[in-house]
Amino acid sequence: KQLATDQQIAELDTYLRRSGITHFTGREVLTMRRAGLIVQPPPKTIWHRILPTLKLAEQLRDMCGHPLVVGNGYRPKAINKAVGGARLSQHVTFRALDLDLPKSHSDQVAQCAFYENAVRLWLEHGADMDMGLGLYRRRRGTRVHIDAGRPWGHRRWKRRYVDEIVAELR
Repeated sequence: KQLATDQQIAELDTYLRRSGITHFTGREVLTMRRAGLIVQPPPKTIWHRILPTLKLAEQLRDMCGHPLVVGNGYRPKAINKAVGGARLSQHVTFRALDLDLPKSHSDQVAQCAFYENAVRLWLEHGADMDMGLGLYRRRRGTRVHIDAGRPWGHRRWKRRYVDEIVAELR
């Protein structure tokens, strides 16, 4: 179901392109894929918040060598609550993305590479960009959460999962 208007999506697309984002669209960052929703965008005054996260997503896409799919982008507070999202979710502040592997690249080797590349990105840029990284499964999976910017800073959750990959990479 589309809650955003085509005009709102086009305005966000224009903003993203002018900001140097080339591989992700306004429609994608407003998508809640599993819920089948394209939500209305947040106020324009906070659109800048998603840019550091999208720049990290573009780097992760390049590292993986294939497209990534946005599973979740912006979530209005009411929808976040309805889907059981964290009370202080970075999705609500327009700083977070859940990125999925496309079905065409979701075999076990691709899943391991996806997680390893996400951890490499977090190790390389996490402190400088206040990057948050969330892995949903141990060692491999088809979804990662990334966000960037204050207020939470450089962090990870499912810490054990991230730490195991860090140890393997070193």
